Amino acid sequence: MDFQVSYKKKATIFLILCVIIISLIRREENNGTFSNFNRGYINWLIDTKKVKAEPPSVTLLRISNSENSIFQEWPPSPIDYAIILKNLKEYGAKLVAIEPIMAWNNADEGLLETLRTASLKYNKGELLMGSVFQMDQSVSTSNDQFINLLDPISNITGDIKGVPGFTMIDPLPDRRLTSIGIPFGFTSIDMTEQDKTSHPLKVPLLGRIKELVVPSFTLKAIMMEQGIGSNEVTIDLGDKIVFASGTTIPIDTQGYFEAFTGSRPDIDKEDISILSLSQEELDKSQLKSLSNRIILVGIDTKNEQIIPFRFGVNISNAERTALSIATIQSNLFIQSFSSFSEYFVWIGIILIGLYLIRLKRSKAVARSIITIIIYLAVSMVVFQSNNHWVSPMTPMSLMICILITSWTLCQRIEE
Repeated sequence: MDFQVSYKKKATIFLILCVIIISLIRREENNGTFSNFNRGYINWLIDTKKVKAEPPSVTLLRISNSENSIFQEWPPSPIDYAIILKNLKEYGAKLVAIEPIMAWNNADEGLLETLRTASLKYNKGELLMGSVFQMDQSVSTSNDQFINLLDPISNITGDIKGVPGFTMIDPLPDRRLTSIGIPFGFTSIDMTEQDKTSHPLKVPLLGRIKELVVPSFTLKAIMMEQGIGSNEVTIDLGDKIVFASGTTIPIDTQGYFEAFTGSRPDIDKEDISILSLSQEELDKSQLKSLSNRIILVGIDTKNEQIIPFRFGVNISNAERTALSIATIQSNLFIQSFSSFSEYFVWIGIILIGLYLIRLKRSKAVARSIITIIIYLAVSMVVFQSNNHWVSPMTPMSLMICILITSWTLCQRIEE
């Protein structure tokens, strides 16, 4: 009888502590207190991931203003991009996506016409341009005449008000390029404060102008790579984007998804200067890079590398775009388990705790430590198999509570 009373007291104390822990941690998680810790935990899971998916087929052709730059002026002029397009055409890329905005003030008309001529060498669906969208509440009209080039998506379920909004495109790609029907997508949106995300690798795949939802530069590149039109895309906000081809991209209620940091080593990166070499002068790795399905031309100077990545490293928006494309191509999406699954994990840990505090101290402590090790191992295996994860703060805190309760309240084995 004494043991049962003692166990009831231990169980009561343990359950009260569990309720307090869950309440406090959930409150702090909602406030974003543990976001950096969770990010470190996800990075640890990524570092332990050994199973590789289908390798991506994207190359970042880096435009820089280094000493070895092939450009005579900075930023590159229309003639520079015309030469880039002309040289890339020889390698037969499925899609050439140009991240820098193709717009210039007071550019020579002849140079712009040369760029237009080089663009006309590409078939429909082989060339994509980048642009910047802006939200300005004082602007009541938008660039409606260019909406068709943004390829709006109509098959949408969910509240689109959460999707980042914009009112204007400034600057627009040069009219000589838009007039021949080259599509473009946003590489960034100058958003209002409430639309911004604190997570630098969460990337918006959707933008909203009035009641229309349009794909981002990244999403549009994947659509063009697969030959998918906007009428073949279905969006369920808070769940996923689905292509008629079967590609599925998980998104949140705002249309964001998370780029997989582990894909960075798999992205081919080459300096734009390799285009000045003949095919005979290129090595096998360079030839492979130029034969990928998507060639992303992007500015990757030190000044552009302002997006926090990992271990104090910053990357450019162009590299983040390449990382996003690679994530979708390889189907390497990081997803958290549902709240129901989290509750199931918590209940399981609490039940294990109720069993362990029945034991003598040495056994309870030892098995508590083993439980923590098993939990981390299972988390690794689950992430290896499907890239799903659960925030570790509550489970680990509950297991530490088991360990402390076992140490302080459980009886020692009598000598």
